[in-house]
Amino acid sequence: MGISILNEQDYYRIVYGGWLGKNIGGTLGAPVEGVKELLNLTFYPRLPDGPLENDDLDLQLVWLHALEQYGPSLTNKQLGQEWVEHIFFPFDEYGYALSNLRRGLVAPVAGWFNNPFTNCMGSPIRSEIWAMVAPGAPEMAAHYAYQDATVDHAGGEGVYGEMFFAAIESAIFYEQDRDTLITIGLRYIPDDCRTALAVKDLIKWFEEGKDWQANRALILEHHGHDNFTDAPQNIAFTILGWLYGEDFEDAILKATNCGYDTDCTAATLGAILGMILGPEGLPEKWVQPVGDRVVVSPPIKGFPAPTNLDELTRRTIRMGKQVLAAWETDILIHPDLPTSWNREAAGERAVKQYWSRSVTENRYLLPQGTNNKPDLELTLDYGMEGPAIGRGQSKTLKATLTNQSRIALKGSLSLDTPQDWTGSDPLEVSLAPGETVEWTATVQEASATAITSHELAIRWTRRHDGQVWSVERVPFVLLGAGHWQVWGPGSEQATAAVFAGNRLDWRAALGTEADGLYRASTQLLNPSERKLRLIAAANAPVLLKLNGEIVIDCPHTREFMPAYHRPESQQMIELTLPAGSHLLEVEATREGAPLEVYILPVSTRETESPGPFYYYTDMLFTQ
Repeated sequence: MGISILNEQDYYRIVYGGWLGKNIGGTLGAPVEGVKELLNLTFYPRLPDGPLENDDLDLQLVWLHALEQYGPSLTNKQLGQEWVEHIFFPFDEYGYALSNLRRGLVAPVAGWFNNPFTNCMGSPIRSEIWAMVAPGAPEMAAHYAYQDATVDHAGGEGVYGEMFFAAIESAIFYEQDRDTLITIGLRYIPDDCRTALAVKDLIKWFEEGKDWQANRALILEHHGHDNFTDAPQNIAFTILGWLYGEDFEDAILKATNCGYDTDCTAATLGAILGMILGPEGLPEKWVQPVGDRVVVSPPIKGFPAPTNLDELTRRTIRMGKQVLAAWETDILIHPDLPTSWNREAAGERAVKQYWSRSVTENRYLLPQGTNNKPDLELTLDYGMEGPAIGRGQSKTLKATLTNQSRIALKGSLSLDTPQDWTGSDPLEVSLAPGETVEWTATVQEASATAITSHELAIRWTRRHDGQVWSVERVPFVLLGAGHWQVWGPGSEQATAAVFAGNRLDWRAALGTEADGLYRASTQLLNPSERKLRLIAAANAPVLLKLNGEIVIDCPHTREFMPAYHRPESQQMIELTLPAGSHLLEVEATREGAPLEVYILPVSTRETESPGPFYYYTDMLFTQ
């Protein structure tokens, strides 16, 4: 395969068109986000001053900054660091991921653990940056999309949605045929994932001659979800607008008028069409109201955000040149030579490794700081219960060490644990090049008081000639699990239960799925007086008592919404909670469907910087 040339002016035109289309679509869809009915929009709402702020673009500005900070070897762990520093959104998966990252977890475990929103749209909406810094290289774009999406969607459809869009958008640099681009995108996600199935059904119904409204109804019937941000239905609506749209305007309006996560569907389709058409191909009536401005949401802060689309485009291209060089691609950005592609979509096989990668484990390259060709690869698997341990409980961890160097390595694996804890004896290791060893280690918690997290480390001690040659210490945390007393239907005898996260899993604790009244109680430890939003999110009738007083009484089944910022109003209470220990008692009635109940202590809207509705990570459920 020969060298491919991407003319620098063509590069600028495609990237600028994509960012402009993103602004147009996001501004169109944002005001009606979450409306589930069929809409009838024909144009923007009245705009006070240029484009509307939108997380679809906000997050990608942070990722551009992350690329500038860390370079082309950027990983999900570094993206997680950027999130903690610069992103203060409480929304759905964003809020859960931020809570995990603040407590010391790293991706992908931080994006999976205790997170009920991994199937949502928070990551598919931020695919463009990866496509634009990997022009004509969908395998690279999908790689970065995986790194990104696992920060807050690990194990869910959000990961596949972002990989799908990133591959499409990267391929636009050498291919503009709609159907070919969709086929390319589908190569980078599993055939049987919900996103792929929704898109393939959409195409089948389109080819059968269904009109767009009938196709929308079929998507909702076969792939719909109550949560308006669920990814498969919204990704299908994005592609629906593309399939049925007669031009740019018609396409983004059809996507938006499907309803649901409208800012996401319109913004992504606007970006795709903007990349294909270029800025000169976008209608002036849609361009003029948004102009060249970049508007950043207030909870995105602390870094040099671009002020306009020209700056954003130039910084994107600057990083694209570095990415293409670092990956040793056959793609050359040239200021004078005309664009000439000698490339086809490739690399799906390399990306497929991510489809089966466990979300319960974190991966480290040693020596730490290594980005490529490490001496050792270490994975730490927490198991399906996740990175949590209860008081007096034991926890089994599995470490896997692979020698990726060209020489034999000798040494030992051991655990650094908190004071008074006990752990497995060290494992002596002798590894030939390419060999792997697995170590199943157990730790026993012995803290004198309940605490929210525990700091541990895996220690790799390398030996040479019988002497300690070097020591590599990989820190990790185990979170303090919640301790509850639980009762099942008709039971008067309490059962002690330890829950790793915020979900009350009566089925696991009691071994029953019978209908009826389920109860649970715990002590909520609050280290300081504070204003508090206490949420009992449930898919069933639910009641919550605080110190014997009923504070939440929701007698009817509501939409299950365990979000910090948008819970059902009947399933939350805001109050000032004194410091100390407070009795919490929960009742929920199972009526056919498996119970889903989350207990969430979060801040109120009125907070000091950085933002509202964040999770109180210093509070504990304990007995």
